[in-house]
Amino acid sequence: MDRRESRKLLLRIALAALGLAVVLWGGLALWAWQTYHAARYPGAATIDAGDFVRFAPNFVFRRVETYRSDDPFNLIYNWYSQRFALGPERYATGNCLLMARSSRVFGPLHLNASVMVCDAGPIRMMFVQRTYLLRYPAWLQRWM
Repeated sequence: MDRRESRKLLLRIALAALGLAVVLWGGLALWAWQTYHAARYPGAATIDAGDFVRFAPNFVFRRVETYRSDDPFNLIYNWYSQRFALGPERYATGNCLLMARSSRVFGPLHLNASVMVCDAGPIRMMFVQRTYLLRYPAWLQRWM
């Protein structure tokens, strides 16, 4: 193989690697966008939304959202229950039901999700909190 052919081969490999990197980053960005907006009930009005990030002693990303909808209570309850696999309610107080669960997404990444659905007469209010916790290895925590 002469020098010219080896350069062409190297260029093809570099372009293939770059293309793969772009596809992977694009897929990751799409997954992150969908995860970030996963709590929005279809057709609901956003009242408020906020994020909280902490880096030590473990990485924590918390998203808190409040929505309002005219849909029936049972439709909203079932949608959130199925969307986040929350199961039956944990607590019921007055006209509000709280659903929550903690799970491991993969490896050291954990998700704590809670949804409170309240019946406020002609409207329903939804209070959603999702917390992603990335537990650092013990050897890394000693340096923080």
